[in-house]
Amino acid sequence: MTTTNRITNFLLVMGAASVASCAKPPGLPPKPTEVTVQTVVAQARTVKRVQLFPGTTASVHPVKISARVTGFLEQAHVADGAVVKAGDLLYTIDQQPFQATLDQAKGTLAQANAQVLGSRAARDLSQRDVDRNRALADSGAVSKQSFDQMTSKLEQADAQLSAAQAAVVTATAQVETATLNLSYCKVTAPAAGLLGKSLAFQGQMVGPGYTVELNDLVQLDPMWAEFSPSATQWPEISAILAKGDILARIGYGGAPSIQAEGKVSFTANQVDKSTSTLMMRVTFTNPGAIFRPGTFVDVSLDLGEIPNVVMIPTSALVARETDFFVWRVKGDGSVENVRVKAATREENLVGISSGLSAGDRIVAVGTQKLRDGSKIVEDKNAASTAAAAVTSSAEAVTTAAASVKIGETK
Repeated sequence: MTTTNRITNFLLVMGAASVASCAKPPGLPPKPTEVTVQTVVAQARTVKRVQLFPGTTASVHPVKISARVTGFLEQAHVADGAVVKAGDLLYTIDQQPFQATLDQAKGTLAQANAQVLGSRAARDLSQRDVDRNRALADSGAVSKQSFDQMTSKLEQADAQLSAAQAAVVTATAQVETATLNLSYCKVTAPAAGLLGKSLAFQGQMVGPGYTVELNDLVQLDPMWAEFSPSATQWPEISAILAKGDILARIGYGGAPSIQAEGKVSFTANQVDKSTSTLMMRVTFTNPGAIFRPGTFVDVSLDLGEIPNVVMIPTSALVARETDFFVWRVKGDGSVENVRVKAATREENLVGISSGLSAGDRIVAVGTQKLRDGSKIVEDKNAASTAAAAVTSSAEAVTTAAASVKIGETK
């Protein structure tokens, strides 16, 4: 067989194979893979609008305990970290030098008072002499020179009395100052609260020129929680404040089960230019003294109620950069990705303000493997558990009653 014939036979065989291949019916597309999920039906209800802010606690009455006179610290009467009442004795500074100064001032005051008595007696005597001789001087029975001497003596007595009285005023002030300084030797608590650690110890020289601050005291009940919302949020908060008090809940940072309640009590009069925020303050009761100044807390403001909010579990939300999405189940059992806007949060539920309607079925668990158009099947084994969890959290979302399969319409 020639080379030409061989080539011709090969082409005939390949052509027959190609025709046979084209004659076969086309293969069916692969069956789409079902994704097992848990779904819920979104429902609308009226919810409280709660705005959450990070904040820190502060004492209503923080005080620096200082030594106001100079002397040796004689004794600390309470332990570091003690709870004290207003007026409790905290520290004693050596009183002997101040007692001596007070005794000396009292002696000076006594001398000044005696001088006043003597000066007043001399002045009264001079006044009587002038009064008795005035008529005689007018008649010529007493010479004018003698009467002038009597008048001059009275003026001198008046001046001496005034000087003695001024000395009394000075001595009285010295006694008051010495008494006050002596009282400063006993350092007492200016208010009820909790002491910190001592910064000076027995035998140490304290006061101006030495160690001035002895300790610090903070009041723990009531307390403040300070937070700073954005200036853009202020108009809305201000409008609510104009209608009455705004209640707040304070959650202990890292321990949400520890909470306290209070209300907004202060708003700063200026916006912080560097952060464009406005400092606000909540006053709350702290009877167990669990909250301490400087604690990081969550401040939840109660901003009223919002009607007809579509509630869904937080597990249904899918975050992408700054946006949120959910997977909504369509009538044919497939899913579509829907962008939503969250308006409020309540425990493990999120209120949606746009993107969903009441009655929409969404995927609550199992969103990781979904794509647009994915077919889903309900996880029957977990359905009852999911239903119980959602119902107990807010009674706002119900779970699917049956499985969603290929081609089914719910």
